Amino acid sequence: MKGAPLDVKPSRSAIRHRILGTHFVDTPVAGIEVLMHRYVELERWSLRMAANAFWRLYWPLSRGGTIDFEDLRHELEPGCLYLISPHTAFDSHCDRPFAKWYLHFNVGGSRETCRPGIVRLRPDAGMRDALARACPKPGRSPKRVKSPASPLDGLEIALLAYRHALPQLLLPANANLRLPACLEYLRQHLRDKVTLDGLSRFAGVSVRTLSTMFVSGTGFPPMRYLIELRLNHAMKLLRHTGHSIDQIADECGFPNRYYFTRMLAKYRKTTPAAFRASSERESQAV
Repeated sequence: MKGAPLDVKPSRSAIRHRILGTHFVDTPVAGIEVLMHRYVELERWSLRMAANAFWRLYWPLSRGGTIDFEDLRHELEPGCLYLISPHTAFDSHCDRPFAKWYLHFNVGGSRETCRPGIVRLRPDAGMRDALARACPKPGRSPKRVKSPASPLDGLEIALLAYRHALPQLLLPANANLRLPACLEYLRQHLRDKVTLDGLSRFAGVSVRTLSTMFVSGTGFPPMRYLIELRLNHAMKLLRHTGHSIDQIADECGFPNRYYFTRMLAKYRKTTPAAFRASSERESQAV
């Protein structure tokens, strides 16, 4: 294998080191960020056309829940994992008590392009071991569910499920890559002012073509999808940081806290203060 010379001479302000050798290959790297890992017991629920920019992983502990995507219905069965790729517009409901663990996570840096879809997985021995740690069965008292031993347990099961399901969700090599490039561009510019004209120039297509491409691939027009990304990130900051509402609005690209509050109320049916308070109560109850 032929390599390229490697001779790194840092500037005076950098760490003092010297690297001399041969550079052969750069291996692609990726990372997983777990946004939420939770056990819930639901009396009933109904989701209509749920389509988020993150991955969802369900581990049901009882029967009764269903997921409908396109013309296929998935009955959520204990013993199976259900991985839902980003931008999958699905319906889900249950009309009787139902228990499950679920994870929401993002995958960054991956070069693979995935289609919307749902994959049902039968865990192998390694995955079952990880699930036993990451998603333990509730004890005698449902209110005292044992928490995972470590945040890394949830990270491990998300990675294992992603790797097992990925071959079933990959788009063909000749698929249009403009949309994934646009989605990554929006994720990298959440805080910046993004216009429809600027995004269409980045994609190299007309505004009309760009809008059609977004609606077909994500279920949302481009600017509406950007609001979804910003709201998802804002809710993460509300849950996991002590940043002020003004700070979060600025970090997520909203012009001010009032517009942020209006968007959160419109699309998530809550306010920043109410969501933060409910998140704190849920954390104390776990």
